[in-house]
Amino acid sequence: MQPVFAEFCAPQPPQEPVSALAFLGDAQSKRAFHLLVSSWDKFVRLYDLSRCAQGADAVHVLRSFEHPAAVLYVTWINETLAASACLDRRVRLLNMETGQMVILGKHDNGVCRVCFDPHTHLLFSGSWDATVKVWDPFGDPANALKATLTMPGKVFAMDVSPPSSPLPAQLIVAMSERAVYVYNTSRLREALNGPHADSFEPEQRRESSLKFMLRDVKSTPDGTGYVTSSVEGRVAVEFLETSETAQAQKYAFKCHRKEVDGVDVVYPIHAVAFHPVYGTFATCGGDAHCALWDPIAKKRIRQYTLPSPVSTACFSADGSVLVIASGAENMEDTHHPGPDAGEVGGMGAGGPGRVLLHIKPATDDAKPKAKPA
Repeated sequence: MQPVFAEFCAPQPPQEPVSALAFLGDAQSKRAFHLLVSSWDKFVRLYDLSRCAQGADAVHVLRSFEHPAAVLYVTWINETLAASACLDRRVRLLNMETGQMVILGKHDNGVCRVCFDPHTHLLFSGSWDATVKVWDPFGDPANALKATLTMPGKVFAMDVSPPSSPLPAQLIVAMSERAVYVYNTSRLREALNGPHADSFEPEQRRESSLKFMLRDVKSTPDGTGYVTSSVEGRVAVEFLETSETAQAQKYAFKCHRKEVDGVDVVYPIHAVAFHPVYGTFATCGGDAHCALWDPIAKKRIRQYTLPSPVSTACFSADGSVLVIASGAENMEDTHHPGPDAGEVGGMGAGGPGRVLLHIKPATDDAKPKAKPA
């Protein structure tokens, strides 16, 4: 647990927008504050935030892993091993001790997500080729691929319910056409021993309550549901139990919008991150804000204003540190380049050379507000 400290920006940030942040998931580990950062600049960097309470000078890059193309996601497997998803279609294993990279396998299109399930020790990769591949990351790489699951559309985001969940582990896959599949990973593991692993069926086939393209999906810490975000400035809180009572509790809400000259300007919500202790969550918007939400009270707890669009965020395993990555491409810079770009949203430009990693204390900020007596 980190003591309360003054927020700061980490040294040596990526040169292009950050695609993913990942703290080691074990709060008891000596490496609990090791942070993986993947970026469009083709690198995965390993930062040591163990002494972040002492400020920026105490934060160091321990290793860098250069890829042939943009890295779209990164995830931990254990204390010394991670996996990356790359635009070059490859899934790679990254060894934190030796600095070596090994190609585990490939897809037919860019790989946008990798997720490791600690319950079954399986690694999942999702791709724009409309498949999810199932890997054994601990054996011979030549025989690592265990199954290829065909999806109804391009995979945009995936997540696995965390080890803290008392429920059976679930893999949640968010795709194009608003499709969401939910897999029981323990049953999938059993199916790998049979002849029909590639045709393993999801436990649930869902249609997102959000009407526009999905950007992210994250399991709740207790594994009872998940949150999705979309390009149209909306978030949906969903529950896995299919009973009428459970489904009556789901809801969606609008956020990351600005009214400019009477016009409602809508920004994409690029990522969602859950606080592992409180169950509150952060949303990362193209409006240069990161908001913290209480899903039980259905209220916003806090909002951070950043210098440019926010691409992603991540809480440490003990919930004491929040890292926010700003510097995502400003959609106005992309669609309306020139000296006046960005004036509608009133924010700074993102993109190459403008990426920042904001290190913030989270123990108090992310805590749900007490209800008045």
